[in-house]
Amino acid sequence: MAEKTAKEGSPAKPKKRMPTTLAIVLGVAIAEAAVFFVVFKYVGGGPQEAHAAEAVTVEPATQPVGLAEVPVLKNFRVPNDKLGRMYLYDLDLSVVVPEDRKEHVQELVESRSGEIGDRIARIMRSATDRVLKEDDLRALRQQMLETLREIFEDEELVQRVLIPRFVPMRSD
Repeated sequence: MAEKTAKEGSPAKPKKRMPTTLAIVLGVAIAEAAVFFVVFKYVGGGPQEAHAAEAVTVEPATQPVGLAEVPVLKNFRVPNDKLGRMYLYDLDLSVVVPEDRKEHVQELVESRSGEIGDRIARIMRSATDRVLKEDDLRALRQQMLETLREIFEDEELVQRVLIPRFVPMRSD
């Protein structure tokens, strides 16, 4: 019984197992970090040039002639009911052409204005909701570009189609 009171009365000594386990875990983690560093530093070969780095250093192609804008349609209004409701689209349309051919394009626009208006109206009337709600109207511009190239019978004449004003208005 004397032994029992001696054990109860004296404070128990904490085991030193926890600090040794912690030291072993930290030692292993540091050793792994050192091994990874050495492997990546010497085996990895260092930084390499990215694929796009060449594209940044390439000089942009210079254009032999300047570009000019030619207005094609002004305050052009066309309906579209593909959204389930009738909308009236009010837009302006211009094209970018080589500056030395600007007068030629202006003559073509004047002489073929009826055909241009008809074909652009067809594109607008048949355009889907997804096409008309694009932020940059990319699909609509592309369709108009192809149509104008057909009308002008010259693939190189029209460089880009610009839609500086595009206003949808509900009409029901």
